[in-house]
Amino acid sequence: MKIAFDHTIFLIQKYGGISRYFIELQKKLLINNNVKILSPIYLNDYLKDEKNCLKLFKIKKIPKFSTQLINKFNYIFNEVNLKFWEPDIIHKTYFNNYNYKVKKAKKIINVWDLSHEIFHKMYNKSSSWRPKEDALKNVDHIICSSKKTQSDLIKFYEVDLHKTSVIYQGTPNMLRTLENCNLNLDYPYFLYVGSRKKYKNFEFVLKCFGLNKSFLKNFKLVCFGDEKFNENEINLINKLNINMDNIKLFSGSDKILVSLYKKAEALIYPSLNEGFGFPPLEAMKFGCSVIVSNNLAIQEAVGDCGFYFNPYDENSLIKSIEILLSNKKRKETKIKDGLERSDFFNWDKTSQDLINVYQKILS
Repeated sequence: MKIAFDHTIFLIQKYGGISRYFIELQKKLLINNNVKILSPIYLNDYLKDEKNCLKLFKIKKIPKFSTQLINKFNYIFNEVNLKFWEPDIIHKTYFNNYNYKVKKAKKIINVWDLSHEIFHKMYNKSSSWRPKEDALKNVDHIICSSKKTQSDLIKFYEVDLHKTSVIYQGTPNMLRTLENCNLNLDYPYFLYVGSRKKYKNFEFVLKCFGLNKSFLKNFKLVCFGDEKFNENEINLINKLNINMDNIKLFSGSDKILVSLYKKAEALIYPSLNEGFGFPPLEAMKFGCSVIVSNNLAIQEAVGDCGFYFNPYDENSLIKSIEILLSNKKRKETKIKDGLERSDFFNWDKTSQDLINVYQKILS
């Protein structure tokens, strides 16, 4: 089977969960299939060492006003290669409304979550806003990251259930990144990972720590991500009388992230909505406790291995943190269960489930 992954996510993410997802899939699918990533111009770090990738050159960032131009070049370049290669499957790596011209190829796309539609007011949009509509028009099948995502997709876009499949992602494989990481922190800390914008609900964590100052007397709050603290966050920190020295920001490679997971008291993941959620699975894989919001998709991933809280109630998060800190035996049990559960979501199963979908739509 010939499978092409397009460039879309690799021109959006320097590194991140979705681009890592396709890198891991490619490695597994290559065992019995002909798989290529078609990404002529890219900015993703994961592609640097990938051999089964059609790539021309890496950029550090997209120049101003040039996104459409670069995308157009990539589409044209890809079309030429697809015409001669004639793949069976073209799997779009992120949302775009481009209609690939290879007629025999079936088109696939992933829908990770429906957060934009659910929280449309955060984006100053009406309840009728459907940002994925054009991207979903020209595809033969849709991969959903969870049952929750599948349900939301059908609700908002009235997609035929038979045109969708739920395939759980594998736990991110970052074991190779443990080498040569010299990150040594001499303080205990809680960890926050990823974007802090909008429905990710980071300010909720700040308010919780503002209500219970004792947490930051004994622990720091470490954030990992590319975003610097913005003006609103800094103003809120000052308003809550939180010492800025107690909040640390790290960014960089998976080596740093893995080191942070292994040494954290717990990951705090307050998102109002997720399609599945990479960070809690990552954390559990490295023996890190997870304190997570009770979103349905996160529950699909974490199961009974997390300490849950209501992401609209600061006191609920405070209570979960207190339970984790006061019950060492319960914490150790959940860590052990989390290690086992993270192994359940493996790339062998994910890739085989995906192959089954490919074969089904080709038959």
